[in-house]
Amino acid sequence: MIRKNVNSLVVALLIIAAASSPLRAADPPKAAKAKPLNGNGTPATLNWRNYGNDLQNRRYQDVDQINTTNAGSLKVAWVFHTGVLDQFATLQTSPIVIGGTMYVTDGHDDVFALDAATGVQRWAYKPLDTGDLAPLETLPLCCGRNNRGVAVGDGKVFYGRMDATAVALNATTGAVIWKHALASPSGGYSITMAPQFVTTTMHPKGLLIISLAGAEFEARGQVFALDAHTGDTLWHTFTTQDPKTWGGNAFLHGGAMVWNTPSIDISLGLVYINTGNPAPDLLGQNRPGDNHFSDSLVALDLNTGNIIWFFQEVHHDLWDYDASQTTVLFDVTRNGKTLPAIGHCGKTGNYYILDRRNGNPIFPVTEVPVPTTPAFQNPSPTQPLSSVGHLTPLTFVKPNDSGVPSAPVYTPPQETEFIIQPGAQGGCEWPAAAFSPRTHFVYYGARYQPTTFQSAPNNTSTFTLPGQDPPVSLGSAFARGVPGTNPFGIFGATNVNTGEVAWSINTPQPATSGLVVAGDVLFFGETNGLFHGVNASTGEMLFTFNAPSQIANAGGAAAGPIAYVVNGKEFVANAFGGNALDRFVGQSSPVGDAIIAFTLP
Repeated sequence: MIRKNVNSLVVALLIIAAASSPLRAADPPKAAKAKPLNGNGTPATLNWRNYGNDLQNRRYQDVDQINTTNAGSLKVAWVFHTGVLDQFATLQTSPIVIGGTMYVTDGHDDVFALDAATGVQRWAYKPLDTGDLAPLETLPLCCGRNNRGVAVGDGKVFYGRMDATAVALNATTGAVIWKHALASPSGGYSITMAPQFVTTTMHPKGLLIISLAGAEFEARGQVFALDAHTGDTLWHTFTTQDPKTWGGNAFLHGGAMVWNTPSIDISLGLVYINTGNPAPDLLGQNRPGDNHFSDSLVALDLNTGNIIWFFQEVHHDLWDYDASQTTVLFDVTRNGKTLPAIGHCGKTGNYYILDRRNGNPIFPVTEVPVPTTPAFQNPSPTQPLSSVGHLTPLTFVKPNDSGVPSAPVYTPPQETEFIIQPGAQGGCEWPAAAFSPRTHFVYYGARYQPTTFQSAPNNTSTFTLPGQDPPVSLGSAFARGVPGTNPFGIFGATNVNTGEVAWSINTPQPATSGLVVAGDVLFFGETNGLFHGVNASTGEMLFTFNAPSQIANAGGAAAGPIAYVVNGKEFVANAFGGNALDRFVGQSSPVGDAIIAFTLP
């Protein structure tokens, strides 16, 4: 495994910057001029049609105009400002680009259509400004004001609002076509995920797969398939089932929300969701059992919503260990056989590679003994451990200045406060992973960010995030960030055929950015506002752009970058607005409202 440190590259980057600033027009290397976008020549348009570009969530674009020889010459092509500069908001949108139009959202549930070549606004839908959306401080939002993006299809733009309402807009004008409340915010429900649009033989006009957030308010996880044409519900699946694994009726308010975009295998007719923590979050006293189907990968029948198989990453979760990161579909060649696989990293930091037909591990998973006291927490005696190489440090907490004693991972919260790694933010958080069929590597970000835990029998502690009225019930008191523990991030690549980490890069802050692979170049950001391009094969640093220092009202890079082509020119775009939760725990994540597109001079 190759490990690098971004800080050690500063001097080299300064030298590169002096020779060709990302903002200054410079002649690309001669080798790049002769290299076409792909083997078929130079297409006029390459869309970014789905959240992950394809339904497999691979976040890969087969394009080579920007490549390892010229990525260092990238410059800003255009900047669009959403107008939302809100310290309680997060800008995690991943744009959709179709036919030269880009669709983005912001932390106030605004939707914008932009010219993807120039950034000029074509239309905007702003429900808060028109009074169609309740004041944001009154909505049940545990972790900041946020919307991760839209889906586009059938001439419509679809998204979910923070008031748990699904909306379809005319893709050309932004006019509302239909609008349906899927649940009530008074029940703790919201929507922050980017939905998925898919057409099938049974539904040629399309299905919209969308789901609810709200576990921190002891809501019950639910996934919907809506008729994309009318908004009518075609199927509706609860993610907390199997009462015998919940000790009675605890499953009726058991969490296990789906707050990230699913992947889909059309040939198998399966939708793959990843679920969050059970509720109440850190108190297991009244929910004995494994708590199905929380913290799990779950395969649903695309046409019925029936559960086909599931794989649970954490049994009876007591640590907020959501299976949070988006799933990725790829093929694995192992022992001479090619197998259809699904890959995932949750907050435990384990990376799992399963057969996506049945959920069986392709790389072995072992149930290992873990601490089982105090008994009031009803802890599971074992937890799964993957044999796939992991980017996350899965170790005891390093020596630090917090003054809090450390404990082994999976130690149940108890009266005595302790600190463990991974903490409540992972491991792997929500940011989307990527996969390249060229390298057969899966790419993702991870964290060293220990967390303190403390609880007691019948604990009903709550906390309220700044800017929100409804308190969050956790059944425990804990700190998401602990001063003196020196957290950091890791971005890297794992070879899916061998299960080994190919390379990794340390960053000064925990990873809070999705990734995109454009040909041979991998792009990702940092919540402090840096945006990087590296060689996808080796991790060699090729490009760094400090957005807050060069663009007015550009914030942290805590979103999902994309790559696309308009009029034969390749662009890489990312949102720079920062992360409210990172600010809440003391990380540097500047507030911003900028969507920035980069291209070659």
